[in-house]
Amino acid sequence: MKAGILVLVSIFALGFITRPLFRTFITSATADKSTCLEMLGNTTTEENGTTYIIGSIRNNCDRKFGYITITFKLDRQRGPMESFSEASVSAYSRDIGPGQTKEFKTFAPISKDATFRFDAITAY
Repeated sequence: MKAGILVLVSIFALGFITRPLFRTFITSATADKSTCLEMLGNTTTEENGTTYIIGSIRNNCDRKFGYITITFKLDRQRGPMESFSEASVSAYSRDIGPGQTKEFKTFAPISKDATFRFDAITAY
């Protein structure tokens, strides 16, 4: 009985001690990063007959981001498939430190004559 109470008190004490660590982690994971990561520019490149979106981003904050996803919306061409919803394509980057600039390339190729627009940056 005394051992059970001691374990329970230990768990509560450990939770109280580690709470500030989790608060910082949760705040950084849920904070608005739109002001931290800046799109510096994007264009297309052709590699072995396949077209990709490339560009660069900069970290304007004082913390490191481990995983970054850059999303672009592809505009649909007018034609028989107008009823499809718009498509998106993503690029990924990792480990961008404070003040660093990183280049990215979309994971999937796009059509050579596709038009696209930047949609969002997601990071944690």
